[in-house]
Amino acid sequence: MEFQNKPRPNIMRLLFTLLLCLFVAETFAQETSLRLSPSMVLGDGELISVQPPTDEYSAALQVFHQSNGEWSHSTTVLVPEAARGSGFGLTAVLDGDLLAVGAPYYQDGTGRVFLYQRGETGWKTAAIEIGPDPTSEFGYALDLHGDKLVIGAPGNNSVHVIHGVGSDAPSTYTVVADMPGEDDGFGSSVATDGERVYVGAPNRDDMAGAVYIFSHSEDGYMQEAGLTSPGNYRFGRDLFVLGSGNVIAPALRSSANDLRQRGNGPPRRTSTTTGPVLELMKGDTGAWSTSIALDIHTRTQGWMFGQITIQAGETFLLVNEDTGLNKYAKDGGAWTLNASLEPNEAEGGLGDAIAVHGDQVALLASGPNYEFGAVVFTDADLNRTGRLAMVPEVSLASSGPADCNDGQADQFGCSNVDMLSFVSIRDLGGGTDAEVNDLWGWTDPESGKEYALVGRNDGTAFVDITNPAMPVFVGDLPLTEGAWPSSWRDIKVHNDHAFIVADGAGPHGMQVFDLRTLRDVQEMPADFSPLTVYDGVSSAHNIVINEASGYAYIVGARGSGETCGGGLHMVNLTDPLNPQFTGCFADTGPGRSGTGYSHDAQCVVYKGPDTRYQNREICFNSNITALSIADVTDKENPIALANASYPNAAYGHQGWLTKDHAFYYMNDELNEMRGSVEGTRTLVWDVIDLEDPQVVGEYYSGNTASDHNLYIRGDYMYQSNYASGLRIFDISDRNNPVEVGHFDMITVIPDAPGFIGSWSNYPYFESGTIAVTGIDEGLFLLKKRDLGL
Repeated sequence: MEFQNKPRPNIMRLLFTLLLCLFVAETFAQETSLRLSPSMVLGDGELISVQPPTDEYSAALQVFHQSNGEWSHSTTVLVPEAARGSGFGLTAVLDGDLLAVGAPYYQDGTGRVFLYQRGETGWKTAAIEIGPDPTSEFGYALDLHGDKLVIGAPGNNSVHVIHGVGSDAPSTYTVVADMPGEDDGFGSSVATDGERVYVGAPNRDDMAGAVYIFSHSEDGYMQEAGLTSPGNYRFGRDLFVLGSGNVIAPALRSSANDLRQRGNGPPRRTSTTTGPVLELMKGDTGAWSTSIALDIHTRTQGWMFGQITIQAGETFLLVNEDTGLNKYAKDGGAWTLNASLEPNEAEGGLGDAIAVHGDQVALLASGPNYEFGAVVFTDADLNRTGRLAMVPEVSLASSGPADCNDGQADQFGCSNVDMLSFVSIRDLGGGTDAEVNDLWGWTDPESGKEYALVGRNDGTAFVDITNPAMPVFVGDLPLTEGAWPSSWRDIKVHNDHAFIVADGAGPHGMQVFDLRTLRDVQEMPADFSPLTVYDGVSSAHNIVINEASGYAYIVGARGSGETCGGGLHMVNLTDPLNPQFTGCFADTGPGRSGTGYSHDAQCVVYKGPDTRYQNREICFNSNITALSIADVTDKENPIALANASYPNAAYGHQGWLTKDHAFYYMNDELNEMRGSVEGTRTLVWDVIDLEDPQVVGEYYSGNTASDHNLYIRGDYMYQSNYASGLRIFDISDRNNPVEVGHFDMITVIPDAPGFIGSWSNYPYFESGTIAVTGIDEGLFLLKKRDLGL
């Protein structure tokens, strides 16, 4: 997948989640999908997940109830008037039989609060008056205490307090600060204990921030105190009232990356660290002051929810990405760590949202179950007491052989493909947040040993698969120092060296690794370093190598260096220690950027039927909207031979030649997602005339999964098609592929468009072992049965 103009795979998997609603809950109305959201509230035996709207589904409240210790879904409340971009669900508060949900961007930023009351038949909606100003962002922040609802409207620096909310005769008060600044963000956070109202203005004084305290009287709400930042902090972005009346306020050490994003959709925090946790208290003289309750660095959790919250009495809970959930309590006037809950390997993202009711805590873990999510429940001491998952949980453990019998190999669906073994991401050196992507293979010419070279988002794993039933993780090559993890890593091999690039990874370059190093590893897994790093490019989406010529073609380059418009960046690999840039080729005709961007390619010394180009070096480039063919024999003067479009082009992704160089099979990654084709489609190109390639077939497999990498060996085509796994086709009749085998690594999820499941495969080992990567699973080693074809 291309980094530019497309969401990262984890975001696309969220979209994929939406498309699977009928599988997850067949009894639900088609207008909604059952999924967990980063906005949730917890009541007495009740959890409500507030779902923002999407292009496909209405906003909704998903209500879950606990019975006999088990949690299950009970009700869906649709909110069709909360359109996409309204920010519905940015904030939500629950107290007793009242639930309030903010939609601060409703009606072009005017904002709205949706109020729900519990009745005999469940939750019913009642409107709250929208804000008085078109840019008020009414509902950006909420707090509810009994029948008092506090609503922040930072778009016009105001706060509204409703007494008797939900009654027939509520009273509304407007609260403003003394001498507010135009962009203070007054109302970005609110809190109340029923007597006072606390308001944050985190943008005041060049993002230093401030907190204002108001008390109620016969004349309305009067300002009691205004506290400015006690240091270089972003003060007032969140506020929580303790049982004593003191206020807990987490602060940012740096505010530059924490600006509120207005417009379509809720804001996101982009800052990577928070600062101290501050405590606001009223002294004996009646004066308010601030002090540092806890001086700690901790990562934010992304969405503007639940990174910190108050438990009962004088305790608060703080989510830390590294250590999990921590509970702090006062001991002798000082805040000390009281209890902790560490995430386990199956709970990636534990604490992406947090809700508290009495002694019960609910934590959203967005990572489990292929990112469908799960909620972990604890008691007051943070002991796990329950769990709510959205799809059947799958336990993937490293395991040995499993024959395909009656359509099943172990827990995996299959046909004519046996599993030799499976290696989990953890056993490939990956942590909780790791994914795998591309892979390639290498056979040691001296020992005959076979190795799988597996890309992770943070490095490359080298696995000895000579005995495929007992693979050995030999060692790990981390990403280049100074680069950052990326969902896209690509590996190719030439002359016993691996060449590795990564997209969207900053200054990664092309790593060069001497594969002969694998022969002498004594202690496994070893930590490897690259032989050298070629810095002629920064990030790049893919690397193509023609082993017959000794040239690499880096495609989709971006950042520093010679990007060649994202086209072919040509490199001589004669000396692996000193790769040499030799030129560019970019066909600016196809694609949508006008730069000649190539997503992937195959370059060969041509042996096909077009006699004009035999023994010349020809590249077949997948250029988003077309197949581009070029003669790159003369690196200083490459020649465009053809660029040919095809029907319903969405994202021409990758392809491969038949051995006789007469046909080229190509996939389009996005046409299934966009609904422009009937199902998983493979394009069959007749390339007998290199200057006039023709689409002679569009093969539909009868599956709806998105297609990804495909490779051809002999008369078989091996496709990694995301949710449907590995698909094997007999292409002896070039225009009419026939599926003869498959292996599906995520059978708990139906085959549908989206980016989850099999990324790539390598079918070229002489042993017949087929290596396949599953993005969230790991490395599968498979074997096609002898079909006698």
